[in-house]
Amino acid sequence: MTRIGIIADVHADVHALQDALRHLDGIGCDSILCAGDVVGYGLFPEETIALLRDRKIVCVRGNHDRWALGDGSPRDPNGDGKPHDASGWSLSKAARRFLLNLPRSWHGLIDDVRVGMCHGTPRSEIEGVFLDQVTGHLLQRWLNLAEADLLIVGHSHEPFRLVSPGGGVVVNPGVLLRAPLGDADEVRMVFDVKKGSFRAIAKPPTGTFGVLELPSRRFTVHLASDGSEVEIPGVAKY
Repeated sequence: MTRIGIIADVHADVHALQDALRHLDGIGCDSILCAGDVVGYGLFPEETIALLRDRKIVCVRGNHDRWALGDGSPRDPNGDGKPHDASGWSLSKAARRFLLNLPRSWHGLIDDVRVGMCHGTPRSEIEGVFLDQVTGHLLQRWLNLAEADLLIVGHSHEPFRLVSPGGGVVVNPGVLLRAPLGDADEVRMVFDVKKGSFRAIAKPPTGTFGVLELPSRRFTVHLASDGSEVEIPGVAKY
């Protein structure tokens, strides 16, 4: 059995990252993967990047990582395209080099399971797998595009394990950043297409990481604060 730690949407929260890594080390993970958005929102982009680099954690590029390089960022107040973190912090050359070298996707064959990883979907960093919009057809589409039996994603900040009609699995460890800006409310509003109106749903917990076991494809999500397991939706087929 191979056990892999999964993190995503760190958003420069180095303290949550330190806590998650401590728990993952205690669990005994063989490796750790990061599904993007290393920076943005949080206060410690340099320290976060340094820790990920020192630990040699495999990361893919998220939309905030691309924006931090001045590439198409709506958070560029001066419109000059100069490299900056989405929180407004200037980044060192070493930090910019780290972000610039992040691939859009990653693939590996682990215990005969084809594993893929991207930030949003295999098609786009800003297109996500959202629980209130997901369908079995979409899940299968993303798995086919990634040429994967199991696909790791981030971006939506929603922890889940979803099984496609074809038996493939899509997982998200949730957001590692513990206090996303503007996300203090306990509920959020989503539009119900069938009813034609908005409805309130509970927000998933923040400060979470995942543990993936292969070849069984078992996936659990845990709080970075104390390592306790949290309940996640989507274990049934969509």
